Amino acid sequence: MTVPRRIFRWDLDKTYLVSDFDSFRYLIRVPFEKGADKVAVPGVTALLAALRRTCEERGQRPAVYFLSASPPQIGAAIRDKLKLDGVQYEGIAFKDQIRHLVRGRFEVLREQVGHKLSQLLRSSMRVEPGASELLFGDDWESDPFVYSLYADIVAGRVRASQCLGLLEAAGVHRHYLQRIEVLLERPMPAFDVDGIFILRQRGTPGADLAEFGPRLHWFDDYFECSLRLYAAGLLDSDGVVEVASALASTPSALARGYEAVCARSAVVRERLVVVRRALTKAGLMEAVAAGRPLARVRYFVERMLSRDRRPALPLPQPGELPDYRRLVEKWSRQGRKEALNHD
Repeated sequence: MTVPRRIFRWDLDKTYLVSDFDSFRYLIRVPFEKGADKVAVPGVTALLAALRRTCEERGQRPAVYFLSASPPQIGAAIRDKLKLDGVQYEGIAFKDQIRHLVRGRFEVLREQVGHKLSQLLRSSMRVEPGASELLFGDDWESDPFVYSLYADIVAGRVRASQCLGLLEAAGVHRHYLQRIEVLLERPMPAFDVDGIFILRQRGTPGADLAEFGPRLHWFDDYFECSLRLYAAGLLDSDGVVEVASALASTPSALARGYEAVCARSAVVRERLVVVRRALTKAGLMEAVAAGRPLARVRYFVERMLSRDRRPALPLPQPGELPDYRRLVEKWSRQGRKEALNHD
């Protein structure tokens, strides 16, 4: 019997690579950069390697796909960077900016919602039944909105007509609207989006990200992300230690990150007992509170009864459908422009 794949879809710009698309100097420099010139976000390469290893050791079949707003013309440099970082991956999707320029579609150049959703939907057609996806992005542009909408389309919670209406409100160009309309007419494969993980690069308030529901998890660095993945049983304790080491943070800074993750969930702290000991033993993190004694005993018993001894805190279900009509104003370029003019 073939084990279904566990798919990790990763935004490349600002989630994997340190990027500054608001800087004209950066945009001019990008086409001439080589792989060695590019910089990865601290901890991301260690996390990707640990996720793949954890999956393989548990008999799962991992697959990593990158989604980029960069043009394919710089694909060689990006692939060189991934090779230098030792990252194994199964595919990369680029945005053909040069073709848009040649055809005079200037308004498409900074269009992210339509581009990313069309790429996700196209990729979903190749996902095998029973697979599960985890989506990784940032809060710089529209990843929370696009990822959440995509997950609800896959789950059958958003109809094609609803989706197209939202995209029109978001000001998505007809080039992408037409592509997405065709994709939505096709039968959707049977798989799940288990979680959305958003790296806060812009410092979006947690309350704003919470509007997308419990399926979305935000974090300020990849150490925080690794703790949440460990608590969900998707990463082993060695992986968390590897990510913490890669960040080269002070023990007090890691302790603050640890406490921040625990503060977002009343049940995470007791699930981190093993990794807490590993981090403090390695001298990577200052001592932190261990959690409620009774809850720790209950968790220890759960682990002993579990066949593979993993933490037992599955990622939460999506909950109520987000108010996408309202979220369009916050997370699309068109929505923000209209809200500004209205004010």
